[in-house]
Amino acid sequence: MSRANRKRRKMGGRPRIEGPEVTREPNGRVTRSLRKTETEKEARAVVIEARMRVFGASESDCAQQDFGSVLGRLFLAKAIKKHQYEAGKTMCEDFDRYYALTGIPHPSAKAQDISRVRGLGRDADPSKARAAADRIMKIEAQLGMVDVQGRPVTSVCKRVCVMDDGTGMELAHMRGWLAKGLEALSAYYGIERQEAA
Repeated sequence: MSRANRKRRKMGGRPRIEGPEVTREPNGRVTRSLRKTETEKEARAVVIEARMRVFGASESDCAQQDFGSVLGRLFLAKAIKKHQYEAGKTMCEDFDRYYALTGIPHPSAKAQDISRVRGLGRDADPSKARAAADRIMKIEAQLGMVDVQGRPVTSVCKRVCVMDDGTGMELAHMRGWLAKGLEALSAYYGIERQEAA
């Protein structure tokens, strides 16, 4: 061991990572690409384990991307059909775009953007914000046309698609209201109806 290495070792600090398998970036830091893929695998395993514990589903079901939302779980459980699922996802995208363009905070705490400053949206073009608002009004009108008992269809569709809240979705009448609203939205969006779930 050289004199400089002994002196550095006496000074303390973390020992240098050595070995032939260690690859380094041009600045001398150990590359992180391998650690990143390992971290992603670990995170995926934690998510799958948590879904299995919370929802009591099989590992193969929990590994599916659709299982991550209430709407996706209802689709995988065959409570709604494929075209209704697509309509719900499109509704969610429209509401997300509306909230982002108008600067209105998303009603779901899961969707808060902490990097947003002063409530401004990503795009300052008022015509895009107006178009997004018009689209939301049309969605509200479509849902309102099938609401005959107050506003249960609209509120259930918003709760499941926008808020990602599955409270009460084990009840048949709640799933019926959701299916009725998503059916109207699939017709509005022009999504081809599919009979098989």
